[in-house]
Amino acid sequence: MIELLDVSKSFRRYTIPINTLKSFFLHYKDYMKEKSKVSTLDVIKHLDMHIEKSEILCIAGRNGAGKSTLGKLIAGTSKPSGGKIKVHGRVVPFLELGVAFSNELTGRDNVYMNGVLLGLSLKYIKEHIDDIFEYAEIPDFIDTPLKYYSSGMQMRLAFSVGMHADGDIYIFDEILAVGDAHFQKKCYDSFRTLVEKGKTIILITHDLGIIKQYATKMLLLKQGEYRILGKEEIAGLTGEDLS
Repeated sequence: MIELLDVSKSFRRYTIPINTLKSFFLHYKDYMKEKSKVSTLDVIKHLDMHIEKSEILCIAGRNGAGKSTLGKLIAGTSKPSGGKIKVHGRVVPFLELGVAFSNELTGRDNVYMNGVLLGLSLKYIKEHIDDIFEYAEIPDFIDTPLKYYSSGMQMRLAFSVGMHADGDIYIFDEILAVGDAHFQKKCYDSFRTLVEKGKTIILITHDLGIIKQYATKMLLLKQGEYRILGKEEIAGLTGEDLS
C-alpha cells in the first residue's frame, strides 16, 4: 500500500527571527549574512520500508523525533527532502484536526468543504450530513457559525467527518482521545471497526498499551535514525524503549 524509498526530511535552522514580512525587512541584512552558513536539522534520514495492506503501523519516539512529520509526508501535505513515497490507495489523515475549518462558515458549510477535501462527493455529504453531526454529538449546531463552537466541538466534528470518509489508509496522530470519556470510547470503537474491516492504519502514539495491542509493525524514530520492529520485538518493549 505504501512504499518509502530512501526518504529523508530536513529543516533549516535559523537564529534570525524571519516569521513575518515586517521581521524580514527589519532583519534582512543579518538574515543574508547568516543564510550562507545556516545549519540543517535531519529529522528523517534514508528511511526504507513498506507498509502492506491491512497492516497497523505504530510510529513512536520522543517529542521532536519526526513522527508527525512522517505522517504529513505519507499524507502528502509535506514533501520529502530526498527519496520517494508511493501511496496506493486513498488516505484519510487525522492530522491537526480542524485546521482547514473556517470560523466564519457554519458547521454545515465546513463539513461540505472538509468532506470534499477528503474525497467525499457532495451527494454523499448531503445524504449523511445529519449522521455526521449526530456522531459528533452536536446536531443542534449544524447551521451555527463555527466561531461559536468550543474547541472540543470543532475537534469532534472534524473527527466525525474523517470517520465518514471511506478511505484505504488512515493516519491517526495522537487524536483518538478526543472529547470527554464518552466520546473517547466512541473514537476507540470506530478505530477498532477500521481494524476489523482490514484498513491500513498508521498510528502515531506514545501509548505502549495500544502499540502492543494493535501494532503489526512498529517504526521507532530517534535523532534521525530509525528501527523497524516486528510483533515479537514489540511484545518485549518497555516504556524506556520509547523515551
